[in-house]
Amino acid sequence: MEAELKVVIQMKGDRALVGVQGTNTDPVVEVLPATSLNDVLSAVPGILARARERWATSPKNPAYQRPPEPPPPARAAAAATRSTPQRPPEPQQRFF
Repeated sequence: MEAELKVVIQMKGDRALVGVQGTNTDPVVEVLPATSLNDVLSAVPGILARARERWATSPKNPAYQRPPEPPPPARAAAAATRSTPQRPPEPQQRFF
């Protein structure tokens, strides 16, 4: 059993958000229909059981890793390597 267990309940309208978190675990959050606090409290043991199953295989959510950037299309790469003609610099006028 966890050394510490946190349960958070937020009710709004006919829905409830229930989050559970144990020691050294990431939270597990579920949204469920609820008309009363008793409905929500009766659902907590099931949510906690599902959370414990998840924590048994992966107590922490893996960090997000951005997929590698795809290479540019061949046409864009060829156009990028072509040199564009440079304009000669405009003469600067000086007023004294």
